[in-house]
Amino acid sequence: MQNRFFGMLATIMMCGAVMTGLTACSNEDNNDGNVKEKQVALFLPDNSRIDRWGTDLKNLEDAMTTYGIKTVSYVAPETADGAALQVEQLKKAINDGVKYIVLTTVDYKKINESGLLEQHPDVKVVCHDRFIFDNPRIAFFSSTNTKEIGRTQAQFLIDQFQASGKDAMTLEILQGPAFDGNSQDYYDGAIELLQKYIDDGKLVVKSGKTAFNDVMADSWDVEDCKKAMEDRLKSYAEGERPDMVLAAADNAAQGAIAALEGAGITNMPIITGQDNSPASQALIKSGKQTMTIDKNLKDMANNTAMIVNGLITNKPITSRKTTFSFS
Repeated sequence: MQNRFFGMLATIMMCGAVMTGLTACSNEDNNDGNVKEKQVALFLPDNSRIDRWGTDLKNLEDAMTTYGIKTVSYVAPETADGAALQVEQLKKAINDGVKYIVLTTVDYKKINESGLLEQHPDVKVVCHDRFIFDNPRIAFFSSTNTKEIGRTQAQFLIDQFQASGKDAMTLEILQGPAFDGNSQDYYDGAIELLQKYIDDGKLVVKSGKTAFNDVMADSWDVEDCKKAMEDRLKSYAEGERPDMVLAAADNAAQGAIAALEGAGITNMPIITGQDNSPASQALIKSGKQTMTIDKNLKDMANNTAMIVNGLITNKPITSRKTTFSFS
C-alpha cells in the first residue's frame, strides 16, 4: 500500500510497519466452552491525549469480529488516576472470568506492581503496541518495531543534515514519558544513529540534554511536550531556534511547534513525528511539521486479532513482518 501525503515539506509514511510476535513461557489454554473464557477484554488509553487510541479501539473490535470473537472494551485516561483505573478495570475483567486480554497500558509499571497477571497465570495477555517489560506472564507482543521507528526518524534528520551542505546544525530531542515503555526504544533507536554526529560536533545539542532521562516529557500530552520544548529554548537567544527537533511522536511535534510559536518563531525547524495524526497532517500541510510515520494501525490490529484467535483455538501462531515503505 502506498499512501500519498500532502506535506509542503518532505514527508515519510511508513505503510505496514514491522509486526512482531514474541512467544511466552507458557502455551497452556483453557477451552472448556465457558462464554467468558472465549471473550476478549480490550484495554486501551482513551483518546483524550492521543487521538489514535480511539482508532485503535475500533480497529481491534472490527478485527476481532472477523474471527467471530466477542469483545468487551475498557478505556482509561493517560493520567496517574487513569493508570490506577486501568488496574481496577483489569481486576474486574479477570474476576468476571475473562481469560484473554489485549492490553495497551496507561502505565506498564502499575500493571506490574499490581501483581494481577502473576496471580492469574491462566489469563493470556497480548500487549498491543506498548510493551510491558519485566513480566513473564505476557503471551505475545503485537507492535511496530519501536527501535526502527527511532532509527527512521534519526536517519531522516541525518539525511537533511547531509543535504544541507553545512558543517554543523543544531538539534534538540523530545521523547515520551517513562510510563510508556516504548519511549526508551524510540530513543535508543534514534540515538544509535545520532550519537556519532553529536560526538563529532556535527549535530550540536545546545541544551546539553541528550540522555534519555533528560529528554523525556512528563507525558504525551501536547502541553507537557510544549513545556519540554520551552525548556530547550532557554538555551537559545531570543528569536533563535534549533535547526532540527527529534520529536518522537506527533504530540511531541505539536508541543514543539506551540512552544516555538510562543517564542515568536515563524520559520519552523525540521521536525519529526509519528502516528500520522489529523492534527499533524494539518501541520505538515502548512509547512510547520516536516514528517510523520504511519504505522498502519489496521495491520497492527489484524495482527493482534490473529494472535488472540490462535490462543483461543490453540493453533500455532507465526510471527510475521511487513517491510517499511516510504512516500
